[in-house]
Amino acid sequence: MRILFAGTALVLILFVAGIFVPVSRTATLVPDAIPANGTSSARLVWSVENAFGSPVPYYPRATRVEIEPDDSLVRLVGDRRRSGGPARLEIFLRAGTRPGQVSVRLHDGGEVCSFRLRLLEVDGDRDSDGMPDRVELVDRADREAFRSWFVAIAEAQFYRPDNRWDPIHHDCAGLIRFAYKEALRRHDREWLSGIKYLHRPVQRDVHRYNYPEVPTLGERVFRSRPGSYRSGDDPGRDFSSAAGARVLWEHNTVFLGKELQAARPGDLLFFRDPERHSSPMHSMILLDGRLVYHTGDGQTGDDQVRMVTIADLNVHRNDCWHVRPDNPHFLGFYRWKILEGGRP
Repeated sequence: MRILFAGTALVLILFVAGIFVPVSRTATLVPDAIPANGTSSARLVWSVENAFGSPVPYYPRATRVEIEPDDSLVRLVGDRRRSGGPARLEIFLRAGTRPGQVSVRLHDGGEVCSFRLRLLEVDGDRDSDGMPDRVELVDRADREAFRSWFVAIAEAQFYRPDNRWDPIHHDCAGLIRFAYKEALRRHDREWLSGIKYLHRPVQRDVHRYNYPEVPTLGERVFRSRPGSYRSGDDPGRDFSSAAGARVLWEHNTVFLGKELQAARPGDLLFFRDPERHSSPMHSMILLDGRLVYHTGDGQTGDDQVRMVTIADLNVHRNDCWHVRPDNPHFLGFYRWKILEGGRP
């Protein structure tokens, strides 16, 4: 009887030990590369198994997951920490819309498991606005950097026009194109040494890319015809390095409204100009309560960059230039598609 009892107790001890004693550890991240499309996910699974291949029912060491350098490229779905309870953790790393690479480190109180997850660039047009997703500024800091540089460079042309702004492009749309391209550049020492005036230097550049190395488009950064962009489309057919006011209005910006409250610095204003028969469009850049614009079409020597407050423009003797909702010549405030389409 004692032998039977002892045998039973031994079996029970072995069974309990088989359940609670760790035998092996598993940690996997699958796959190790996903498209940066905002929906794809990688699955991270960690567990400490017993003799039966199941997670140990109780594991006292705390377990946590860290993303380096930060969580801006991926979003964790699930609890990144556990303490006590079953020795299993499962989370998903949901891709954002920016390409790059993150390091995933899993600490389980005894060991550290490290993985790398690549976010692959996607060439498409999910919002069907005509601009490739790869050129839209999805990061808020990038959007703010572009705005700040765009405004600073446009304002600088009023005080001392930049020699890099070719006189052949000295017109209302040319000012906008010049400020747009220059805002997307890397503003290193060489660039800064070439600008004649900069009233408001900006501390950060756009990080996602820099002109003229623009993904998919290169130097052809302005949409020139209607339609959405499809992977494999020829940029030489649908995009151009230059664009007039009408093309900027129709294919490169989105309508915000005709009230100033809808706009922010760096947004554009468009007007129908009844006095300009060859190009009956006029464009301006919103700085703050002020506007900056070029007066002409590059054909006369007295054309110039001007700055005016909206309040002064609204008492102009020619009411075609009033920034008011009831002015049929004022088309409204517009925003670059790389800013609006890039919103997460």
